[in-house]
Amino acid sequence: MTKKILLLFFISQLMLSCFAFSLKKNQDSSQDKLQYLNLNFWEKFQDDNLIYNLQKAFNNNIDLKIANLKVKESDKIVKMSLSQELPQITFDGQLGRTFASSDLYRGDNNFQIYSYKLSRFLLPVTASYEIDIWGKNRLRTKGQKQSLKMVQQDERATYIILASTLAVDYYNLVKTDKLLELHKKLFDLSDKTLNLVSNKEKIGLASIDDVLSAKENKAQIEAGINDLETNKEVLQNQIAYLLSDKLFEDIKRSSFDKVNPLNNTPESLNSSIILNRPDVIAAKEGILKADYEARAAKRDLLPSFTIMGTFGFNGYTSLSKIFGAHTGMADLWLMPNWDIFDGGRKYNIMKLRKLQYEQAQKEYEKAVIASIQEVNDTLAILKKENKNYNLSEYISEITKTKAKLKLNNRNYGLANDLDYILYQTAEILAQEKLVSDKINYIISSVNLYRATGGADYTENL
Repeated sequence: MTKKILLLFFISQLMLSCFAFSLKKNQDSSQDKLQYLNLNFWEKFQDDNLIYNLQKAFNNNIDLKIANLKVKESDKIVKMSLSQELPQITFDGQLGRTFASSDLYRGDNNFQIYSYKLSRFLLPVTASYEIDIWGKNRLRTKGQKQSLKMVQQDERATYIILASTLAVDYYNLVKTDKLLELHKKLFDLSDKTLNLVSNKEKIGLASIDDVLSAKENKAQIEAGINDLETNKEVLQNQIAYLLSDKLFEDIKRSSFDKVNPLNNTPESLNSSIILNRPDVIAAKEGILKADYEARAAKRDLLPSFTIMGTFGFNGYTSLSKIFGAHTGMADLWLMPNWDIFDGGRKYNIMKLRKLQYEQAQKEYEKAVIASIQEVNDTLAILKKENKNYNLSEYISEITKTKAKLKLNNRNYGLANDLDYILYQTAEILAQEKLVSDKINYIISSVNLYRATGGADYTENL
């Protein structure tokens, strides 16, 4: 009894250990995937809501789960390829019975067996192994491993694209919130302007054309509000999709005044930064994959050698006698194989693999050049947006000062209400330009993150 209890305890501990190991392995894998997002870069924006949404997307996004499944599929293909390098062992038994029928005559003397019947039991285990003398099977497995690395880079690219797309939509939503707030202020000012102009028209100090222009301006601002509200709803739906939020709940976000652009804008970047991009890495792995496949195809022209053997039992009459004397069976074969003529199939496959190898080299060159162009273009746009943002801040301060001066003039009777509203309008329009330029500057930073393959390009600034 004690031995049974100890055995059960040992088995339970073993199962718990296996479960804990599996859980730890999954957690480590999840942490490795989280590094794809490079949260250190996003934390520099000092926006907790942005980090919250990124982590929520990391946990729930369907595209990430699909990409992860593709990696697992590719890993299974590698293991399938590896199985071709190992011996194949099969069991192929036969249990048969010849029932009593006609007489059977055997031998030169026509020995007669009356109502011939027989039971036969064949229980062989067959093993075969292709001796990989030329290493072609090993090369094929290496090629599949390179395919796995390429799929892993595709998965990493999915994480980077998700993070950058989510951040762009997030900041556009923040911008839309602020523009809606400012546009509603413009609408209130346009309503006051219409009332003032209408009152002036009644006493002959304004024309009907002035009234119509005020109405037109108010209607245009109202249309702008409708556009912004629609854009806000669309952005919320897009972010909910990225978060895989089936309820499409309201997006948790910061106000415009609390979002901050990155402190530093690089004047230039080292060209080696493109080597971090998933497409460049995948293209490089593609060269190795094509090389392995070309070498394997070349060696496929050579003869192959397979060892095959059988071990088992061959019995008659009764299944109980199958393990008796003289029922064993065993054989061993060495089978060379060489396709002397196959219509040029293997030769053309070899040529095809060589062409694919050359194509892979060109694809890598293309990926490098395209990456340099994208990084340079994105960096140029970032520097432009930085300048525009600084100018917008300067212009916004000027319009604020002019609006304050006009308010003082109105208080002293040196300006009327319409003049003051005009300057208020100019101040709000300058604020809207500042909002757009600030968010565009932040989005340009996000785009550079994406162009550099998810790298934190501010580390050495």
